[in-house]
Parts: sequence; C-alpha cells; structure tokens
Amino acid sequence: MRFASRQRSHLPDLDLTAMIDVIFLLIIFFMTTAQFVERARAELDLPKEEGEKEVRSAAPPLVINILHEGAERYLVGERRFDERGVKDLIDREIARHKSEGGGIGEFEVVIRADQRGPSRLINELGAFLRARGVWRWRLATEPT
Repeated sequence: MRFASRQRSHLPDLDLTAMIDVIFLLIIFFMTTAQFVERARAELDLPKEEGEKEVRSAAPPLVINILHEGAERYLVGERRFDERGVKDLIDREIARHKSEGGGIGEFEVVIRADQRGPSRLINELGAFLRARGVWRWRLATEPT
C-alpha cells in the first residue's frame, strides 16, 4: 500500500544576524550615553532637603556644578570655568537656545552646589541668570 507523500510547507529561513547586530549596537549606544550622563555629575556634597516629588523626564539643557574650593569652581560637563568663563558660557548657551527657535522662558538651568562652598556663588549666579531673563533655574539637593 502506497501512501501519498505529503509535501512539507517550507518556511523561509530567517537570518537573524542583522537583527542581532542592531540590538548589540543599540545596547552599546545606550551604555555609552548613560556614561556621558554620569560624567556630567560631579561628586559633590549636596545640601539635604525634602525637595520636589515630581520627576522630570527631560534633562535640563544646562547643568552647572559649583565646587567648594579652587580657582575654577564651576564645572560644566568635564570642563572647569572661573566666574567669567561660566558667565560667558551661559550667554553662549542662551544665544544658541534663541537661535534654535526657543524662547528664554523655556531655557532651564540646574545648579548643583557643594554645601561646603559659599552660598554667595549661588546667589551671584542666580542674579546673573535673572539679569539675562532666565527665571527657570533649580538648585539640586539630596533627598532627606
């Protein structure tokens, strides 16, 4: 007795190599960008306050770290600045933000100041920002 042979339906072979390559590239990209975010944060002893409960999803455009000692007390990214240098940087960032079509109302600054440093630096930086029309700046603290 002869049985009719069934033809197997052939599924196309899926080559997953390209997809795996893309996934590895995405993993490398996210790991690298996460390290850049960590580099923007200087090791500071921030003041302890209750702070805001709201978590913001977007990173602020400018993070200024104020160190407690040294001639160049301001740290932005990995670059150190003196008082004049950080003010020039703020002016350039405001001009860049305006040239990209943003209003001064959307320009935001986060100041991370070491609690061992003088508060005079925070006050002077806040007055400089206010004189430039920047009203949205925040002082970073450690949660209690």
